[in-house]
Amino acid sequence: MTDAEALEYIGQLIDESHDASFERGAKRALYLLGELEKRPLTEKDAVLAEYFRANAWAARSHIANVRQSWVWECEELQEEMLALSRATYHPGFAILEKGRRCQILTNRANLLSMVGRSIDAIAGWDEALRIGPQFAMALGNRGAGLKHYAGMVVDNHERAILALHAYDSLCAAMAPDAVNESVDPQPVIAQFKAVADQLEGALNVEAARAMQRLDEGEAGRSKTERAYRQWCLDKRLFLCPLNDLGPHLIAATDDLMLPGITEAFDERPGDYSPPPIIGFFSQMKQEYASARYMLFEGMSSTRVHFSDRDVALTDTLDYPLYSLASERVRTAFRIAYSLLDKIAFLVDRYWKLGKVPERISFKNVWMVENKARLLPQFENSKNWPLRGLYWLSKELFDDQLKQTTAADARELHAIRNALEHTYLRVSEGWAKPFMIGTPSANGFGIAIGSDELEAKAIRVMQIARSALLYVSFAIGHEEREKRRANPDHLVGSLPLHNLQDKRKRRDPN
Repeated sequence: MTDAEALEYIGQLIDESHDASFERGAKRALYLLGELEKRPLTEKDAVLAEYFRANAWAARSHIANVRQSWVWECEELQEEMLALSRATYHPGFAILEKGRRCQILTNRANLLSMVGRSIDAIAGWDEALRIGPQFAMALGNRGAGLKHYAGMVVDNHERAILALHAYDSLCAAMAPDAVNESVDPQPVIAQFKAVADQLEGALNVEAARAMQRLDEGEAGRSKTERAYRQWCLDKRLFLCPLNDLGPHLIAATDDLMLPGITEAFDERPGDYSPPPIIGFFSQMKQEYASARYMLFEGMSSTRVHFSDRDVALTDTLDYPLYSLASERVRTAFRIAYSLLDKIAFLVDRYWKLGKVPERISFKNVWMVENKARLLPQFENSKNWPLRGLYWLSKELFDDQLKQTTAADARELHAIRNALEHTYLRVSEGWAKPFMIGTPSANGFGIAIGSDELEAKAIRVMQIARSALLYVSFAIGHEEREKRRANPDHLVGSLPLHNLQDKRKRRDPN
């Protein structure tokens, strides 16, 4: 049997096992894939093997009814994520036919959405649609995902715009020119129509379309500010949910805030100030915004800064990059990465986990102390964005998932450690392929090109942005649950106002 014939047989076995809820068939398919991969497969067949492995694990999760549960730790979901990640970032992915690439990207985005990583899922569906703009499964699932995303957003105007785009995406999935992968797409179309009908019943579609005004917003007062704002929009770095729809000017604002926080009167006896969590979140937002601008400055600088003049340095003959601009990129990376541990501290304080502050990290805040298992508070929590935050931490710190993340996200932890504790040698990006030997080859730090470091810094900024959005949405979920659980409780209010821009300066006195 040829490799192609073997893959076709395994694919059919997976489909039939899924339809018949036959777990042994799915397990057999996984075994056969393991045997097949012992052969010297072509790059294309190697990608397809990972795709079919993901489908086999998806069949097992369907049979075990995992997809309908709120369990956070799940072998089936993790293995499916691993296989889809390996397929997506495999060198052979680019040579697959367009439809297959769309399937893989859409399946991965669907899984990200299922575990709560809605922001990353939207980016995944958009990537599939750049390959196949009329791919129905990406359009329909994107619409359903945007509907759920809109439900987490507090601002009525932004929620309406997100819901409108969800509706339009669902309608595009049902359009006559939509490209369906199934021979009989009617059952899936019926599902999309049901979601679209829900939206249409809750949303005045035409009124929302008339008021969205995507191209109205603050473009900037100077050429530099306009370039900066456009860069943030293009990289989806504004702390505004609308930026996940694309580089629309309406999203050029950092309007993300924490929801209203309720506390018992005796929770902080004698202290009538706002909950400390509010000030802490504002500080994290400021750190993020400042790091974001440092990164833009470092990447766009073309001149030698006066602070770099007469700083005596050695030319080590490997085209080293030493400058204030380079340090801004490094600093932006470090600040953005450090926000993840601060978000973990926020999770500990808000959910009252009682961990030792000095030992809290984004990796361990979810786990029982010194044990590799989840805290009971999280095991079956129905807080979707909080579960997304947990799965984001798994991608960065789980030994398996960390090896199969996006190409521009690999080794973020190692780079951060080199920046903080050892040696990250940055060379001019064009020169790195011609360098002979690297510090990492003899255990003396990590070598990286400037363009690669910039790409990774953008990625860690995007991760920090997602984490800030997820934690805000997660707290919003908890606050709504508090109100539902105690509808008769008397609640007072302490109005808070936005800090005016004119006060965001150093006091000269």
